[in-house]
Amino acid sequence: RGSVPTLVHRHAIYRMSGSGIVTVQSALTQLCKQTEGLRSITVTDRDGVVVLRAPETVIDDQNAEQILTTIFSLTTEQTSKIEELGQANFIMTMYDNCICLQANHLPLVIRMMAAKSANAGALIDLLPQVKAVLGPTKEVIRGETDVY
Repeated sequence: RGSVPTLVHRHAIYRMSGSGIVTVQSALTQLCKQTEGLRSITVTDRDGVVVLRAPETVIDDQNAEQILTTIFSLTTEQTSKIEELGQANFIMTMYDNCICLQANHLPLVIRMMAAKSANAGALIDLLPQVKAVLGPTKEVIRGETDVY
C-alpha cells in the first residue's frame, strides 16, 4: 500500500490526465469551471464538517452545511431499510433555485450545487470523476476516523 499524503486535505496531490500534478482543491475547482451550471462541490465528513469546498469560498452558514449532510444521511439510512431498492448511490433534489446532488463516498459525503438550468445527467456523470479526485482525501480522512 502506498504512502498516504499527510498534508492538509486540500493540498493533497492528484494527477489529472495530461495536466501534471495538481492539488485536490484545484482539481475540484477545475471541474466546477468545466461543468456548465455547476456552482460548487463541497466535501464533508459524515458529521457535516466541511473538508473541501470548490471553488474555495468562505462558508456563509456552517449550520446549513451540516443540516444538508444530516438530511442526506438520514434519507439514505431510511431508504436502505427498503431492501427492494438496494443501497442509495446518490440523491438529487431539485429546488426552486438550484439542483443539489449528494453522494456517499464513505467516510466522505460529496455535495454538488448547481444552477436550476444545469444538466442533471451531466452532474451524475461527473460523480465518478469527483470520487477519483478525492481518493487521497478519502484515505486521509479514513485514517483519522479509524483512530476514533
